[in-house]
Amino acid sequence: MRFLKDRFANALGWFGAVTLMIGMGLALPATVAAEEIVLTDMAGRSVRLPGPAIRIVTTFKPATLCIFSLGLEKRLVGIDTESTREPFHLALWPGVKDVTPVGTKSNGLNIETIVSLKPDLIILYAQKDGVHTADRLAAAGIPAMVILPENFQSLARCLGLIATAAGEPAAAARATGVMGRTLALARSRVADLTAGQKKRCYYAAPRGFFTTASADLLQHEMIRAAGGVNVAVNLSGYFRDISQEQFARWRPDVVVVSSHIRGQARRVARRREFAHIPAFVHGRVYAFPSSLCPWDFPSPLSSLGVLWLSARFYPERYSDLDLATEIDRFHRDLYGRSLTDMKGRLDDEIMH
Repeated sequence: MRFLKDRFANALGWFGAVTLMIGMGLALPATVAAEEIVLTDMAGRSVRLPGPAIRIVTTFKPATLCIFSLGLEKRLVGIDTESTREPFHLALWPGVKDVTPVGTKSNGLNIETIVSLKPDLIILYAQKDGVHTADRLAAAGIPAMVILPENFQSLARCLGLIATAAGEPAAAARATGVMGRTLALARSRVADLTAGQKKRCYYAAPRGFFTTASADLLQHEMIRAAGGVNVAVNLSGYFRDISQEQFARWRPDVVVVSSHIRGQARRVARRREFAHIPAFVHGRVYAFPSSLCPWDFPSPLSSLGVLWLSARFYPERYSDLDLATEIDRFHRDLYGRSLTDMKGRLDDEIMH
């Protein structure tokens, strides 16, 4: 799905507006008659619930992270299999390990298991067979919602949809408020940058160093929000494989990578044919830093990824800010526990 490349220009103002609207119960296309809740999901489907969803099933990680960010984790009766062992989820609620796994987007869902859980709401992805599966479940009388959190605006809408379905709209207002505050902090540090001052950044995705984010994905928006320029701005679609020659031609000032490929990034940075790359010459190669959960992933935590990126791009503009304290504040305000309390660590170094 194609997203407008200039959408970030008004994103922070939109965040303020959507926070207010969610708090007033007006943010989303929804109607309530008696206890019935009627929503329009992100695939344009009408979703009807007889009342607030108490028994919820998530089928992919961004949906699960949204549930935790809304404080609704104890309503989960089914969860994408990978999320049952995520350190971040376990630190917040150890009981997640006992929630029934229902499969994954990549390897398929166990529909029989999902139906047996008698959920009030199932949250599905828009890619692959997600919409078809949602329609099948709805035809069987099980409310199913499709979400697509691929930029900050759509992420806020996801939070609002889920919170409304759960009868907890204030939870979405709180989450979008914390996100908006963090994005505004980053913007305040880089708003006066000229085009010539902006760092050119290459992002290496989880599946490999030479796979990057196009201009249609969240990671592109994160780089822009941090005051940088995505060297892959002219690519479109999903994650894109590139040639080694293309990477060399881009000559990025900064390279940031998924924490999953630290070792591969280290090997690439040491290769002789890339010795001229400015990011490698100056040692500006970093991994997203949290030991508990990725920040380069569709969830409210991605706003922290923006703040961290901005501080790495322009450390001189953050000399008065204790980034670790701000990160702890974010976690405490949104999740009730700081990263330090959860025994999380920050380590973004690649070359040591």
